[in-house]
Amino acid sequence: MSGGALPRIAVEQARRMALDSQALGVRSAVAANAVAPAVGVVELVQRLGYLQRDPLAVVCPSHQLVLWSRLGNHPAEALERALWQDRTLFEYWSHAAAIVPTQDFSLHRWRMRRYGRWRSPGDRRQADWVAANRRLALEILKRLRRDGPLPGSAFARVRDSREARAAWSGGGDHQRMLEHLWLQGRLMVAGRDGRGRIWDLAERWLPELVGEPAVTARSALAALAQRTLDALGVATTHQVGYHFSRGAGGPEASLELLVRRRLAHEVIVSGADGPLPGRWFASTSALARWEDSRELEWPGRTTLLSPFDNLIIDRGRTELLFGFRYRMEVYVPRPRRRYGYYVLPILHGDSLVGRLDCRHDRRQGHLVVAAVHAEPGKPEQGVAVATRRALEDLATFLGAEKVVFEGEVAGPSSWRRALRG
Repeated sequence: MSGGALPRIAVEQARRMALDSQALGVRSAVAANAVAPAVGVVELVQRLGYLQRDPLAVVCPSHQLVLWSRLGNHPAEALERALWQDRTLFEYWSHAAAIVPTQDFSLHRWRMRRYGRWRSPGDRRQADWVAANRRLALEILKRLRRDGPLPGSAFARVRDSREARAAWSGGGDHQRMLEHLWLQGRLMVAGRDGRGRIWDLAERWLPELVGEPAVTARSALAALAQRTLDALGVATTHQVGYHFSRGAGGPEASLELLVRRRLAHEVIVSGADGPLPGRWFASTSALARWEDSRELEWPGRTTLLSPFDNLIIDRGRTELLFGFRYRMEVYVPRPRRRYGYYVLPILHGDSLVGRLDCRHDRRQGHLVVAAVHAEPGKPEQGVAVATRRALEDLATFLGAEKVVFEGEVAGPSSWRRALRG
């Protein structure tokens, strides 16, 4: 690719570049936008690339927790306004169901048009199902065109329930077809009724964007690679591919194109035992921010992360950069859980220093901490006090009256005293 030896960066630098790119190095500048909080939320989602949606809301919905970790106690309705009124964000599929920036619509539109180019045996079975149920698709589209936005439940009787046993989403054939039309870009999520989605025609929800000319595959792939690398700061081709959008394929050629355009640099990331595995690339903008601030004291802070937070969702990357092994134990039987049911990693400065198993008891108005686990070998000074403060901030955001500890604190005695207040 390029002549000469590749530049080396230490894993500590890579870690801080990742945190800075994820708006976790300091309170994001957009958090100060008290006049228009919805703008701050949109700018943050644009920076991150997506917010993953997940049905688990043990503390609160994951996407809200991701925003809180960066913006603090912001108005929760700002996200709803951006989604359903301003339409500066919309719901689509990233590497999972997600909230994505409308400014990236052309990139997602490219993927929508590629959806359905079936390759695997499972894909071919889906294609056969779609072909056999064309009438169902036409009925759904006709109903929406006639009646306007409708919840998914409005289509529950469109098909005989005997055919619902084959559905992939557990909601029947109508739900399966709604998902297909959504991924295909013909439908969009136009609201939420509790956890259920309200559907509308894409051409009616974002009419000025749906009819835009398609971008070329080369342009779309390069833009997706750049958006991903800018959000990660520094990453291997595998890590970029993990975050890369569905149907985009491998990112190697796109990353090499970014290097030629000087939007990225291939680097070697060095750890204590030598170079970290993989072919690493660094975002040019992330490197520039690092150069501007490297002489300054690292302005780290303490916050709690969702299990689906963008920083840690790639578990292998989290282990490489932070030395922190994280696995969800929601589906692990209680006696076999090591850390707990719904565990929030504790970010302190540039380290992941512990874990909290907690839940929001909405009836009692408590943020309940079932267990605390300190990571061995991590700094102790000031961590517990800062973690207690983060818990109190989270309780305020949730509208909980107080933080309640139910279980033991597995860590230094200083943690036990400080956390329990």
